[in-house]
Amino acid sequence: MYTMLQKPILRLYALASVILVSACSSHLPPEIKQPIEGAPEIAQVRENIDAYLSQKVRWGGVILSTENKDNTSRLTILAYPLSNYGEPRVSDQSSGRFIAIVDEFLEPLIYTRDRKVTITGNIIRSEIVKVGDFPYQYPVVQAQQHYLWSAEPEFDPYYYPPYWYDPWYSPYYPWHYPYYPRYYR
Repeated sequence: MYTMLQKPILRLYALASVILVSACSSHLPPEIKQPIEGAPEIAQVRENIDAYLSQKVRWGGVILSTENKDNTSRLTILAYPLSNYGEPRVSDQSSGRFIAIVDEFLEPLIYTRDRKVTITGNIIRSEIVKVGDFPYQYPVVQAQQHYLWSAEPEFDPYYYPPYWYDPWYSPYYPWHYPYYPRYYR
């Protein structure tokens, strides 16, 4: 049915399609991707913590601090609204702050300040911690899933993409040589 030359080509196409499909798959846990129906916002929980105890939430934001205790890690997070797939959208509008308790060791050099993280878990209590001199009520979430988003690349103001390079660019255009004033007699 197939010639000897067509079989290796068909195998190559099959292998390429498998690689392509696996490259497009996401490593994001489904609990992070999917919003939780009826989950309260942080402001609602801060107003009435007792009404939302043991309720499941999906919150995310930027890490403010990471502390490791005996068997847990404690993340203090500045919350931001989440995108459709669960990534925090950092802006000037914050939803508030919350604390996430994770039942594993989180490396503080990886879970550093200003890294984005998304947490799903249950509200277990609230804690009042001072922010400066202001007593702030933090909802505390016992994390079931957490996802650390990849770090944003730092912007180098002196780097120009290769497509910006113009080999014929001259800062002395249209003269094409350093301009020195000429004195005519």
